[in-house]
Amino acid sequence: MLKRALTLLPRAFSSLYSRLLLVMMLAVGGSFFIATTIWIHAIQSDKEADATASVQDLAISMAQTVTYFEGLPKAYQHIIIDQQRNLGGSRYFLSVNQEYVDFEAIPDNPLKQELIKEYQLAFRERVGQRMGQLRVDFAYPDKLRVFNSGVLFSELPSRWVQNNLVLNPPAPVLVAQMQMESGDWLYLASLMLPDPYVVEGIPAFTGDQLAFTLILSLVLILSSWFIVRWLTKPLRRLSKAAMSLGRDIHQVPVPEQGTYEVRETARAFNLMQRRILTFISERDLLFSAISHDLKTPITRLRLRAELLDDEPTRDKINQDLAELEQLVQGALELARGSDLNEPTGRIKLKPMLEAIQEEVAVLQRQVHIEMPYPVFFSGKPMAFKRCLSNLVHNAVFYGSEAWIKVLDEPDSITIIITDNGPGVPESELEHIFDPFVRLEGSRNRHTGGSGLGMTIARNIVHTHGGEIKLRNQPEMGLEVQITVPRE
Repeated sequence: MLKRALTLLPRAFSSLYSRLLLVMMLAVGGSFFIATTIWIHAIQSDKEADATASVQDLAISMAQTVTYFEGLPKAYQHIIIDQQRNLGGSRYFLSVNQEYVDFEAIPDNPLKQELIKEYQLAFRERVGQRMGQLRVDFAYPDKLRVFNSGVLFSELPSRWVQNNLVLNPPAPVLVAQMQMESGDWLYLASLMLPDPYVVEGIPAFTGDQLAFTLILSLVLILSSWFIVRWLTKPLRRLSKAAMSLGRDIHQVPVPEQGTYEVRETARAFNLMQRRILTFISERDLLFSAISHDLKTPITRLRLRAELLDDEPTRDKINQDLAELEQLVQGALELARGSDLNEPTGRIKLKPMLEAIQEEVAVLQRQVHIEMPYPVFFSGKPMAFKRCLSNLVHNAVFYGSEAWIKVLDEPDSITIIITDNGPGVPESELEHIFDPFVRLEGSRNRHTGGSGLGMTIARNIVHTHGGEIKLRNQPEMGLEVQITVPRE
């Protein structure tokens, strides 16, 4: 299955429509992907810059708070903290503990480490060398301890943390603890604004960005499909007209629409069609004139030959005139056999083969037809019957019987004609379709015709857009295989 898919893949992109659509989709999709990547990178950069500014601001506030608390007597520190908590207007929660408060930090990521580093640098710039130990990290409020007693951040009174407690969903809280000169640890916990979730790591695509990207991609794909279809529609129409022209020259002219190049191509195609029609008309007149002009002197010569007293000479002249007349008639038959003037119609294959079978029965020959059900396809009924009649008569001439097998396939019809004759030498198979070539040495029309039957058959099959192949069947005779498309 995979091998078949890989084989069909190049065929799927062989048309101008598929290739142009692929190029446009790759170009539009690639440019959109690059633009989206740049846009998301810019958003991420802005969020990282905001987060860095936020932690720097918090570091400055803590440095000022440390400086202020170290200037107060130890007995007044808790009074100031209680007043601040009761006012509820601070951006961060403060406490003073005798020991470092351990807590469960969020998982590490590069941005988190960078923010901690920025916080420490900004704090050192304000406090200088006199600072003690400084520990900075991030934690979720529902798992963050704020006192040595084990009280969680989420358990504090809402008025204490009303500006920095986010629990739905829990947002990471920056926690900084510094050991002051007195040995106590100053504890600070606060949200980073405006986006406290950024420290968790910035995803490549958020849900909104992904939805926006998918919707815009769909719009671009549909637009590309519409534009390519609109641009290639005149070419598809021109291609269809070119294929139909080989079967029926009397086609409606192609609309001269589309781009300048397509209009010029359609105009040239219509001009070619008109010239072919003119050529066919002139050719018919030419062959009619040749037939008339040659038959008159041939008849006149035959009448004069009858007046000759020399019987051997008279017979030779009549023989030459008969051969000349046969050559003229054969040329006219060849022209009619490849004629494009017959309109296209529905070919009913079974009645056509049965009619040929009855014709052959008169010659005391048998034709066996194998066709499970009626088969129909589009073509030139009279020309196609002439083709099959030539091939079947050829088969029963070189053999005593002929077998016809019809294969009905989804896209084509295959007709196989086999005889029980001597077959054809392999060296002659490629020349059998040449005009006036006969495998039987006599040129007498009563023993084999003029050698144009196979040529006419091939021309008719090609006119229907099909193929004709010959091969020798072991223990049988010659096999002729005709394959024509349904449409």
